[in-house]
This record gives sequence, structure tokens and C-alpha cells, in this order.
Amino acid sequence: MPTLPEQSWYSWHAPYDALDSVETDRLEMVQDVLYEALDAAPAGPLRAVSACSGQARDLLPVLIHHPRGGDVTARMIEIDPLNVSFLEGALGSTRLADVEVIHGDAGTTAVYAGAVPADLVVLCGVFANISPQDAARTAETLPSLCAPGGLVVWSTYGTRGTDAAQVLAVLAEAGFETVTVHESAEQGWTVGAHRYRGETRHLPENTRFFRFLA
Repeated sequence: MPTLPEQSWYSWHAPYDALDSVETDRLEMVQDVLYEALDAAPAGPLRAVSACSGQARDLLPVLIHHPRGGDVTARMIEIDPLNVSFLEGALGSTRLADVEVIHGDAGTTAVYAGAVPADLVVLCGVFANISPQDAARTAETLPSLCAPGGLVVWSTYGTRGTDAAQVLAVLAEAGFETVTVHESAEQGWTVGAHRYRGETRHLPENTRFFRFLA
């Protein structure tokens, strides 16, 4: 996972406080896709996991405001202790009883045990910060995280990590079909949703599948 100082990952979220920024535009699209995912979800209890949740500005507001938010049991996984504290404080002001925050490394399978297979897997920003090789390993691991028919919502941006074309390729190879893809060529980001059409696979124990680029 990242080797940057803790404060940098907390303050990284500052642009999301702006009324108009690349980050807020991308976040709005992610929230729209998540909202649509809950709109389309079957009736009954739902499971969600969010990798590298940060301050969960994507999933948490959707769970708060969507009529199906109370149906969701969610695990948010974050390695930065400042962001974990932020998340715990934010959750304390909601009525969401089935959302937990795990302080851990989302690039390892151990932190997902007991929370998968999930109906919704959130990988926003992950592909933007990992190598194409790790992106392929992540796609290969996703069938262990997803329930049959489970949806993966992801985003990538910039030139640091894995670009959208590569993400689309590795997801297709892993048995995921495209539900929606939104791109902003001007702002340099892509937000997508892919559905898993296979059977859930066994979750490997204590296996690393991605590490953030230093």
C-alpha cells in the first residue's frame, strides 16, 4: 500500500470540498453509478465492500440517502488511520447500523474474510494507483469477492496507474460484462460498472493482489 506520509492521504481529499473541481465532477459520477446500482439491486439484504475507502465520500452518502441504504451491510477498508477516524466519526452521525470500518490493507485478501461474496464491490481510485500487472491480479481476485451477479464499480484517472483500456481488458478476461462506462477525456477520468457473470470462487488466504505505487 502507499508509502506516502499519512497526512498526505488525509489531505488528498481536500479538492472534494471544492464546489467545482475535477475531483468533485468524478465523485458525482461515481455516486450516480452507485445510486443506479442500488436502484437496480434485487429486493432483500445486500452486501458491499469498499477497497481503499479513504473518507468514503462515494459510497457513504449514497447509503445515507438511498431508500435501499438500510438494506446494505457494508465493510469499508482503509489503511490510513486519519481517514479511518474520519470515517468512524462520519458513521457515528448516521443511522447506518450495518456499516463497519476496517483499518487494514485492502490489497490483501485477509481483510475481506467474512464480508464476501458481496453484491457490490467498490474499487474507486484503486486502478489509478496500481500497476497494470497488479490490475490484472486484482481482476483475477474479484471473482472471489463477488457474489454471482455482483457489481464492481471502479474509477481510474491520470497517468500514474492503469488506464481505462487496460482495466476494461482485464475485467472482460475475468468474466465481467460492462454495465456502464463514463469517460471525461477533458478531465482524464473514467468511471465504470461491471457485472460478474460467473460463480463465486474460494477466497485465497493472506494473499496480496495489489500494492499502491510508491
